[in-house]
Amino acid sequence: MEQKLKTLIILFKAQETVERSVKKSLECSNLTVNEFAAMEALYTKHCLTTQELIDAVLIPNSSMTYVLDTLKAKDYIQRIRKPEDKRIQSISLTESGNKVFEDVYQHHYEYMKEIFEILDPEEEVQLQELLKKLGKFAEEKNYDKR
Repeated sequence: MEQKLKTLIILFKAQETVERSVKKSLECSNLTVNEFAAMEALYTKHCLTTQELIDAVLIPNSSMTYVLDTLKAKDYIQRIRKPEDKRIQSISLTESGNKVFEDVYQHHYEYMKEIFEILDPEEEVQLQELLKKLGKFAEEKNYDKR
């Protein structure tokens, strides 16, 4: 049991440190981590509904509304009502949103690349696989407890 607790503490500390690095990489951009994550999903997938965006970036619904309102106020996104169902909005980046994301992403990518240089490519793939395995198993265990 002691080894598992040690692993959990190491995982939490690493996550916290990497998260601080992500925030630091975005400091000069005037974007929060959640805003950047939403823009990244929209840049990659081009057009998403609010629910698809929530699912893609794991931001709670209550926070996503604020994130989208903020991005809209900065003119980085546009919301378009679906003609077949006016309750559903499609969200996409504006031209200025695309430009800002591309500029910020390059800096962010270079910054994060330095963080992960400690891992060789095989270790990086192994870490991804182990974290996915742990996450899926923990999720299954949580569903069993409900």
